[in-house]
Amino acid sequence: MFGAKAKTATDIKNEREGKDTSIMRTARLFYVACTRAQKSLAVVAYTENVNSVKETALSNGWFTESEIYTL
Repeated sequence: MFGAKAKTATDIKNEREGKDTSIMRTARLFYVACTRAQKSLAVVAYTENVNSVKETALSNGWFTESEIYTL
């Protein structure tokens, strides 16, 4: 979902056939988790591919540059 890993062969097949994918399920769960926050929200991503995660979050408009901190 955040671009850190390539899609699996099953996800590519399901996507082509218009079926549900693990990325779609993850996106729905992420949406529910994020929309339940009432005062603040912190999203932590443990990844070896920090730049890809950051670029995906920015290009999708999920966060602004000032909202993303990398360690």
